[in-house]
Amino acid sequence: MSEVRRKKRYKELKEWVIAILIMVAAIFVIRSFIFGTVIVKGVSMEPTYYHGDLIAINKLSYHFSSPERGDIIVCDYGSIEEEKIIKRVIGLPGEVIDFVPKDNGNYDVMVNGEILEEDYIKSEVEFYGDTEYPYTVPENCYFVMGDNRNNSTDSRWQSIGVIEKNNIEGKAFLKIWHFGR
Repeated sequence: MSEVRRKKRYKELKEWVIAILIMVAAIFVIRSFIFGTVIVKGVSMEPTYYHGDLIAINKLSYHFSSPERGDIIVCDYGSIEEEKIIKRVIGLPGEVIDFVPKDNGNYDVMVNGEILEEDYIKSEVEFYGDTEYPYTVPENCYFVMGDNRNNSTDSRWQSIGVIEKNNIEGKAFLKIWHFGR
């Protein structure tokens, strides 16, 4: 092989290596700071998301704005940073959450004295957890619940409690795939 040909191959190889390194760095930045994915574990978000759904999350959204009622968020909770939960935002900072008994023994969720209309839940709320109500959501915190209210450990339970804004990883915005279906 001639010296010219060897230099040309070396230059091509070098360009490929640089291109691959740039792609890997771009993917790392995008996955770490802009978009991510999470696989839903459990049944707490049915019928919106099912166990095994791969969900895309926007990690930038709450750096420029605050969560709104109805947003589905992915967050860390408590001291277990590896454990992520996916829940729907029900109460915003400063709002008062309460549960109102219905004639059939179930409960309506009330926010600031108004019953929350929830067409996304799997079934009516049968229990309101171990938190005392009415409950005022602290500043920079969010009261979250799963859409499958009777099979969700969420802000109604003191073991989870409200979610601090800095523990929110991002906003779920797209179901990409379902593993196992």
